Amino acid sequence: MRTPLAMAFALATLLTGCAKEMAYIRYDGQRASTDPVLAQQFQQDAAICNGEMQKANVSGVTFTGGGLAGAVAASERGNAVGQVAQGCMAQKGYAYDPKEQAEARLTEFAAVAEEKRKREAALQAPPPPTITQKKRAPVTTATTTAQAQR
Repeated sequence: MRTPLAMAFALATLLTGCAKEMAYIRYDGQRASTDPVLAQQFQQDAAICNGEMQKANVSGVTFTGGGLAGAVAASERGNAVGQVAQGCMAQKGYAYDPKEQAEARLTEFAAVAEEKRKREAALQAPPPPTITQKKRAPVTTATTTAQAQR
């Protein structure tokens, strides 16, 4: 009985060692680390999403009766709860990316946000002036009759 438990512990240790360090970055490309207002907003958003994650964690029961099946069930539940946090943060404007890719993704998000701002500004701008033509008097039957009598 100790062998499956030891294998599960060894597997969990190996999988934990393979995990990448992750970071939340803003979809608008702004840095929360250099802006105190954005840093405060991040802390507030993270606290809200942590609460959502905790609610998801206590909303069900996972049987972890030991052994490999229990370890797998606990791991799957942990992954599901983590997905709740990621989804909540995504709703608030954050992507969850590996830390080594965060800088490139932040630059990419900033470029996309700038393009979006340009497009929205173009939609809000007044239309360019059009060349107006001199209006002619409408032709009526009275006008054509008067011209015909001359």
